[in-house]
Amino acid sequence: MPIRTAEDAAADLKLHLRPLATLMDEAHEEFQRECRSIAHKLETGSRASIYRDLIVRKLRGYCDATANATTFRKGQLVLVGLESKWILRVKRLRTGYSVAVGRTVASRQYDGNKMPDYAADLFPESPAPTCIYFGWSVSENDPGSINKYLVCNDEARRFAWALPLDDYGTPPTVTEELPLAPPAPTGEARRVRVKGERPARKANE
Repeated sequence: MPIRTAEDAAADLKLHLRPLATLMDEAHEEFQRECRSIAHKLETGSRASIYRDLIVRKLRGYCDATANATTFRKGQLVLVGLESKWILRVKRLRTGYSVAVGRTVASRQYDGNKMPDYAADLFPESPAPTCIYFGWSVSENDPGSINKYLVCNDEARRFAWALPLDDYGTPPTVTEELPLAPPAPTGEARRVRVKGERPARKANE
């Protein structure tokens, strides 16, 4: 079956798109709130892994409470099936909507929009699902917001389309460090008086 389009995703997943965006916003807020004190000590990869784990945990809760949504786990890999047509995998996005692909055959199969062999029978009575990334990125210019996309590759592992799940639509870019929003001010604002130079004394006449 040909790879489904962004228009197909918008139609098939219309009931899921807003909840997916919301849970990713919640994961972002949780990271910014709970990890601020140690974030500067973590490598970029470690911070990205924490983001992923927060998002996956919320996805599992969503699937447990939602019809036509299920999770499939094998080791550290978690896939989410929606409407028996779509498979999601959480990934941090890089420049051009690309992702870091593992060295395993399964990772490369998924990146080429083919179900990994161990999950090929996940939907045995349905047409082959389309593999997409539930992707995220945090912009240096707006660290308080997280950009959210569904991203699809073609069979040659080339970018096919991206469906934004928010109003920002900022194309992902690679950053050395995942940015943190500045902390909110605490307490009441205080006026600070700045002393100016004293006027020169007049000479006695």
